[in-house]
Amino acid sequence: MEDLTVEVRDRELTRLGLIRPEELALELTDTFNNVGTWKATLPTEHPLADTLRLPGAGLIITGPGDVLMSGPVTSSEYAATPEDLHGSIVFEGVSDSVILSDMLAWPEPSNPDVTTQRVGHDERTGPAETLMHAYVAANCGPLAPPARRRAKLVTGVDQGRGPTLSKSARFPTLGELLNAIAVVADLGFRIVQREDQLVFETYQVADRTKEVRLDVLAGNLAGQRVTVSTPGVTRVIVAGQGEQEDRTFVPVDTATSVDAEGVWGRRIERFVDQRNTNNPDELKQAGNEVLADEGFTGTAVQAVPAADDAAEFGKDWGLGDRVTVIAGGQELTAPVTGMVIKADNQGFTAGALLGDPTGFDPLAASAQRTQTSERRISALERTAEGGADPTSHVMTLMGAW
Repeated sequence: MEDLTVEVRDRELTRLGLIRPEELALELTDTFNNVGTWKATLPTEHPLADTLRLPGAGLIITGPGDVLMSGPVTSSEYAATPEDLHGSIVFEGVSDSVILSDMLAWPEPSNPDVTTQRVGHDERTGPAETLMHAYVAANCGPLAPPARRRAKLVTGVDQGRGPTLSKSARFPTLGELLNAIAVVADLGFRIVQREDQLVFETYQVADRTKEVRLDVLAGNLAGQRVTVSTPGVTRVIVAGQGEQEDRTFVPVDTATSVDAEGVWGRRIERFVDQRNTNNPDELKQAGNEVLADEGFTGTAVQAVPAADDAAEFGKDWGLGDRVTVIAGGQELTAPVTGMVIKADNQGFTAGALLGDPTGFDPLAASAQRTQTSERRISALERTAEGGADPTSHVMTLMGAW
């Protein structure tokens, strides 16, 4: 990853300087449609250390072709030892997508007074991508009232991709709401700094299963571990409005979930309470969201690619894309659900995590995600040294970027 650059910004998103490669000690973990984390260590005397200590400061991390992550500092810790009398500061932070876990989708987002909301839900219908942009713009973007508008947050290009959906919101976090929409439309989303603005972006994930085929026998994997598991659910019963025998029930299944049911010989049912609506389309959509998350045979893989693999992560395939892994002659597919980078004065290591997809987790911005990042980075380092982590349930792809 020769072109990795790390810039320090202040609360106003002004870029104040670069951290030179020889000064860099960085760990970054990003997760598809979720909040990423980063950790950087600087000597106390570094000219940008005091800036990063100020509330609202942050980093902008750019790779070969695009911004990988940007986001604010959440904590800093100073430490000194007899070997390092001046000490160093460890800064921890999150991606700018944390805004989507900070903010709720109000029933009447144009009204900044929560005590006088005049409608029960913010109901919208449209293409999936358009709905995502609309909810962000209305609750914390350019169309939000000043009290809730996030400074310098804009929405990016909306191409109207995805199926037409109906959605209603009543105080979910924006991240949870967006993830529920994105999962049925194969869309990714994030917030990242461009120039002096924070941009909410959406993108179409790609099916790379034909061109990215990872196989030990083909020579592009040095080793692999594969776990195949039962689906989480195959049939969903969505309950709408009404009481007792008068309540509306909508059964939902998909071709994929029914196929998984036949393969495993298990009918796995799930009850979903959706009493906020009686719209048949919205009730069915709620069921499809659950099946898109869990209604298929699970694949979790851990693998180490060969160093000369022609298909580079971050260039030929990325977060959200689906790729093929060949194990024991059987072809398995899995989505790219995470990215891990470790950089120091010895160089850079980059990799991807496949399988084990999760929905948008508001706790990702706090302790839970921090603990997970340390475990995954540790596993990444062990894999790079040639040892596999037997407790891992994700695929770890290592290689120079």
